[in-house]
Amino acid sequence: MNEESTLNYKEKLRRHYVPLVAKYGDSFQSVDWGSIQGQQKRFRVLLEAMDFNNARILDVGCGVGHLVDYLKEHNYDGHYLGIDLVREMTETAARRHPAWDFRFETNINNAEDFSPDIVVASGLFTFADEDMLKDVVQKLFAVTRNAVAFNSLSLWGGGMEPNEYNADPVRVLEFCRSLTERVVLRHDYLPHDFTIYLYKNDSV
Repeated sequence: MNEESTLNYKEKLRRHYVPLVAKYGDSFQSVDWGSIQGQQKRFRVLLEAMDFNNARILDVGCGVGHLVDYLKEHNYDGHYLGIDLVREMTETAARRHPAWDFRFETNINNAEDFSPDIVVASGLFTFADEDMLKDVVQKLFAVTRNAVAFNSLSLWGGGMEPNEYNADPVRVLEFCRSLTERVVLRHDYLPHDFTIYLYKNDSV
């Protein structure tokens, strides 16, 4: 992904999400999920990639910190770092959960020092394209110690919204197979959404 594409993506995120955060604050609506139930399902499926309770979790595209709410409800006792490209998101997340670590971060590689056991990314590719998804997933896989779990809107789901990226699950799976032989595709929890797990060959 070239620098111009990266800048365009960041600006697209700001135009979309900053007004929502200003309007809705810490609501699920500020990150433009259709419902709390759908958001919770996505979190559940992401974290089924591995035993997360004591894991070091890097949450890429953390939004306003809703995954932390889920982790708290499930007695999480590990180390967490949430990063996002939208500063207003991480500022809101830090106000909601002052004891947790959130960073405004534009470079995934800068989180490598956290040494995560699992990297999760929910809703990260809504305004992306296939080239960007591949570039980012490769970076996520490079920084994790054990696993990556990410989701995307699915081309199989129908009812696509204009200007949103709906990925072809098979094409994404094929790309992930080029990174590791240990890959899982989940398309069983919502009709318009899929999740992929990637594992390091010597882990989990």
